[in-house]
Amino acid sequence: MKIRFAKQAAKDIQAALAFWRERQPGVPSNLVEEVIGLAERLAREEFDGPEQRLKTGMIVRSWPLPPYRLFYRRREGVLEVLRVYHQARRPLVR
Repeated sequence: MKIRFAKQAAKDIQAALAFWRERQPGVPSNLVEEVIGLAERLAREEFDGPEQRLKTGMIVRSWPLPPYRLFYRRREGVLEVLRVYHQARRPLVR
């Protein structure tokens, strides 16, 4: 199964990296590797997160990657990573 990152997921990752660079300069972040590793496991269907409805109405699944949560869906042989969202922020789900 292929993996595709939505534009918003890429923006989420870039914002998270900028946040950590400001607060911990010089400390390397392995966030990108962790997100990719989790996406690969989800693409192999090793496990599934709970099904949820976003406030937009879209049905997705999610899996924690503390302190973030990866929101995704599978469609036609593609795992779409929709968001990489910090769990302390306002919830995306209803």
